[in-house]
Amino acid sequence: MMDRLTALAVVDDVVGTDPLVVTCGATARELAHHHGRDSHLYLLDSMGLSAAVGLGIALAGDLRVWAIEGDGSLLMGLNALPTLGANAPATYTLIVLDNHQHASADKMPTQAEHVRLADLTAAAGLKTAVATDPDDLREALLNARSADGPNAVVARIAGGNAANTPWLLDDPAAIATRFRQSLLLRQHDSSDAHAEVL
Repeated sequence: MMDRLTALAVVDDVVGTDPLVVTCGATARELAHHHGRDSHLYLLDSMGLSAAVGLGIALAGDLRVWAIEGDGSLLMGLNALPTLGANAPATYTLIVLDNHQHASADKMPTQAEHVRLADLTAAAGLKTAVATDPDDLREALLNARSADGPNAVVARIAGGNAANTPWLLDDPAAIATRFRQSLLLRQHDSSDAHAEVL
């Protein structure tokens, strides 16, 4: 079973500079340390909100938007799923890294041990794929990139956190400013490309 760092490397490679909203805790720290980009919005101390924040960004423009949740954070903000299904943003993909535990809280088990998250995302109307290894994950993300959403990719990963990952101590306001500037740049580039086609 792949660890979270391996999964995040695949996500970074496929998502590139698209807007990516990232859940708090070790997921944000590991991604920021190994694959940090201005196009990442790390939701520090905001567990359970990545899916909803990503939805807002997707509804506000026409950029392809991704959001990463862990199983614990998705279960905390589960009301986002029917809202995603009801709004059906075509450019949105939810990535769930499911290790059946709150790895940043002494590895306490989550209800994902008893609930199939892929069934929940599918029931909410998200086109859902399940990944169990890096190749599955890459294929599912590439398929989501080329298909209208809303999409969900539920990736089963090993428990625990990567050793020696530093704390993410950036000012949340600075993170938001970098992310906003990245969004504006992407929207400008998208508008220019559209004008060239016309």
